[in-house]
Amino acid sequence: TVTPKDDVNMAITLYTLAQCLMNKGSWIEAERLLRECLAIRDKLSPVNEVSRAMTLHELGRCLFNEGDLVQAEHLLRQSLSVKRRVCTNDKATIATSKCHCLCVVWL
Repeated sequence: TVTPKDDVNMAITLYTLAQCLMNKGSWIEAERLLRECLAIRDKLSPVNEVSRAMTLHELGRCLFNEGDLVQAEHLLRQSLSVKRRVCTNDKATIATSKCHCLCVVWL
């Protein structure tokens, strides 16, 4: 039987592997893993909204690098919304998300 803890571990593994792929520039492969990770995190929501926001953020970065600016902006704004609500004392996290949103809008 798959437990919520197994799901959390799978999401963490998918997220970490996706970050490795992003560092190599393998955006399409990373996107696939991040979407799978997001599906797991959505199922577990609201267990860890910060993790979900981080996944949305990284997925937005993937789509930005793939050239899908409309979808990238949508995901980055979703991430920023969660971070504003949950990370009220973490100004650096919120600032980074704002910066990425502005980059997409500016282009």
